[in-house]
Amino acid sequence: MSQVQQLYQLQQIDTEIRQGKQRLSEVIQLQRETEELLAARQRASIANIELQTWQTRQNDLNLELGSLNGEAQRTERRLYSGNVKNPKELEDLQNKVQALGRRRNALEDEILEAMITIEDAQTEQESADKSLAEIQADWEKAQAKLKLEQNELALRLHELTKARQQKLPLIEKRLLVDYEQLKQRKGGVAVAGLEDNRCTGCHLTVSANKVKRAEQGEIVTCGGCWRILNPL
Repeated sequence: MSQVQQLYQLQQIDTEIRQGKQRLSEVIQLQRETEELLAARQRASIANIELQTWQTRQNDLNLELGSLNGEAQRTERRLYSGNVKNPKELEDLQNKVQALGRRRNALEDEILEAMITIEDAQTEQESADKSLAEIQADWEKAQAKLKLEQNELALRLHELTKARQQKLPLIEKRLLVDYEQLKQRKGGVAVAGLEDNRCTGCHLTVSANKVKRAEQGEIVTCGGCWRILNPL
């Protein structure tokens, strides 16, 4: 096998390594939680907090109403017991009963509002939890595939790295230096195929003389992109 062919095979290995590393980086990035999942989790969290807030509010209102009813009953018993003879005290008791009644009506309205809000909050929580469960399941399913692909890529890159190390001793050191320098300047591709008298790197037509020399195993570069040409 000529040196050009060895370089071309090295180029194929390096190209696959470069593409494999790029895809591996993408796969790792894709394993982060998506914006959709984060938004669904936030929605579920907000819905749960909202429901708990209103449930706590309703409990507080019920406790206040219970305490108020007890105080109202005690005030009414004293008012109508016949034991209070002082007109001013009777008037104060009457005013207190009326004030407690107004507060009771207000509390009952607030409790009703809380009950309605809790019902709406429960509906939102159920909807948010269902949506989160569905999105989470889809995400986890995708993650399983990504994990599998990650492992396959890592194994393939390990094999390619080993193959590259085995290929290097077969190529002259000066050619390796030229190859590495050219690869850096040409976006990772230093060796291009020569097919139908055209460079597969830049698609420029190659002269008959260069084609002949390349077919004879000489190191020939494309006049357009300066990549090393390997007859296919």
